[in-house]
Amino acid sequence: MDTEIEIKFLALHDISGRLPELLQNYKTLKQDQLHLSNTYYDTADLALRRADAGLRIRSKDGALEQTVKLAGSQIGGLHQRPEYNVELVEHSPDLGLFPAHIWPEGLAVDAVQQALLPQFSTDFVRRRWLLGCDDGSEIELAFDMGEVRAGEGCEPIAELELELCRGDASQLFELAEVLIAEGGLRLGAVSKAQRGYQLAGLSPLPGLRPLEHVPLAATDSCEQAMARMLHQGLAHWQYHEETWLARPGTDLLVQLREGVSLVHQLLLMFGPLISHKVNSSWIDDLLWLQQQLSWLDRAQMLAQLCQEKGHYLRKLDCQKEVLQLLQEQGSVLPDEDKLQQLFYSARYARLMLRLTHWLYRQDWRSGASQEQLTGLAAPVQGLADHLVEDSWQTLRRSALGNFELNRSEYIQQKGKLRRNLTVGLCFGDLYPEAERLAFRMPWLDILRGIEDLDMLTPLEEVCDQLAPEQQQELTLWLVRKQDFLLEALEQSRGQALQQSPYWLEAE
Repeated sequence: MDTEIEIKFLALHDISGRLPELLQNYKTLKQDQLHLSNTYYDTADLALRRADAGLRIRSKDGALEQTVKLAGSQIGGLHQRPEYNVELVEHSPDLGLFPAHIWPEGLAVDAVQQALLPQFSTDFVRRRWLLGCDDGSEIELAFDMGEVRAGEGCEPIAELELELCRGDASQLFELAEVLIAEGGLRLGAVSKAQRGYQLAGLSPLPGLRPLEHVPLAATDSCEQAMARMLHQGLAHWQYHEETWLARPGTDLLVQLREGVSLVHQLLLMFGPLISHKVNSSWIDDLLWLQQQLSWLDRAQMLAQLCQEKGHYLRKLDCQKEVLQLLQEQGSVLPDEDKLQQLFYSARYARLMLRLTHWLYRQDWRSGASQEQLTGLAAPVQGLADHLVEDSWQTLRRSALGNFELNRSEYIQQKGKLRRNLTVGLCFGDLYPEAERLAFRMPWLDILRGIEDLDMLTPLEEVCDQLAPEQQQELTLWLVRKQDFLLEALEQSRGQALQQSPYWLEAE
């Protein structure tokens, strides 16, 4: 058995021509080029897929090799999976050639063997370099160009993989830093097999996923909880990046930002327990990315106002003119080409790579004081109670705890309320569900109401570009809409502030 440790990148273009120059500081121990054809097998009911196993037969220079990859772990673009390889004489899968002990419990191997069918295939040219590092580590760099096929469907493959053959995994990250410097690469979270299953219609196409709390127990340590939540934030971020590139949409970018914001907020929540002495330069890039995505609130507002041909504005006689002006506003926001450039930029790749490295090595421990280490080892329940109570008191001291708010005051509290709700979401599994949801519901309604209030802003901005009678109509409509929303918000806020904190009742 081998445990495959690799960093996977997806390439925007063929970069093989510039690899020799990028690799000049490494010893090239071996270099070759192969044509690889792979057929992936599973049962009709996807027994292997459900067991998180992947089975393929690879044809390489006339030789046949059977490989099974089993459940492993993934952080960013770093993949670790147990892998078993055996030679074959015929192009027919034989699970009996693998050691019997490797299979997940409950998998009926004999029944699976009888039901195996070819599901999809990949065909690509692989250029390989076996590289020697100064510390004796060896890395295989492989650049694949080809396609994945399923039935009549076909998708291109352009991937760069760095696999640790022996030595220190940190050398993978050092080499990756060199390769990403010129842009055109992004960390890949989806394997060729995953793409094949989707192309064959055997797994659902990715769609929008709301951010949810992670499973936690009161006895989990602060470190366990923090690591689990950071992994969740990065996975949520990467999933929506991948999904947006396949099917662009503003809502997907908003969820991507939710993942980015979660990672940032976790650094603040667990800040006193974290050492920033080693490999933490990525935090500046995290703030940069949030700034790059700061236009998303405006994009989301415009999308809602313009959807279904401006249905939201249907009661306005000047609907057509207003809709045209809103669409003009949207035209100056970053388009799909600009966003693709962002996701394949060197700085974005560096952020993802360094965050992945920080998580992989658990660098929050490097240089930590004894007090910080003790805090990391403490049960998370105490920290959760403190953070939820602190965020609640901060909210009560804010304008949201005041006697009465106007529209601009509500809008100014949007970010603060989002952060408060995120704290509750992070630790949600530690408290009774019914009480927690009952407490959060009015505040979620208030956040939606604030977002609806803010959605009037683009309409105000286009008002003076209309004819005088149209300005008057839109102004009156905005006043009525604002008054209705403010009245509803005041009622919801009054109810929300009267609630008993669920975290105190749980004590």
